[in-house]
Amino acid sequence: MTSLDRELLLRAFRRVADELEAERVRAEAVLAGGVVVALLFDATRMTRDVDGLVVEGHGPLTKATQRVAAELKLPRGWFNEGVAAYLSTEPDPGRAVVFDHPNLTMYSASADHMLALKARAARAQDSEDLRLLADAVGTANAAAVLAVADEFFPDDPISDRARSVIEDLFDN
Repeated sequence: MTSLDRELLLRAFRRVADELEAERVRAEAVLAGGVVVALLFDATRMTRDVDGLVVEGHGPLTKATQRVAAELKLPRGWFNEGVAAYLSTEPDPGRAVVFDHPNLTMYSASADHMLALKARAARAQDSEDLRLLADAVGTANAAAVLAVADEFFPDDPISDRARSVIEDLFDN
């Protein structure tokens, strides 16, 4: 499976933007997951895919990402919307533009939103990202991490399992 680094991600985004420009359409997406870590927090980070939520130009963006996948020999699903079901519906004023082109804007979920997502998942492979994101938002203990998760998911409490993982990671 192809690993995507920061350079390849930006190259793919440029090619997608070119495809959209040729069609005279515009698209926007909000990114989350490993792609955000790779683009904003750890330039050495590799990711298998781009998790995003398309907010404008869904059909054209999907088709453009498929054409770029073939051109750059990326996996067909290198850009997918699997993360959409997990994103918070709360406002995310800290989101940032990570790629900007007249025909394509890619935003990243904020570090707080990313911390909340990673805390809710609390998988073994998320430990490093949890620490990195906690540092980025200035939290140093489990209670602060859990408070960020509650802020983004106020009506959906974090699971006991995830709470236990967070407490072990930050308070031990």
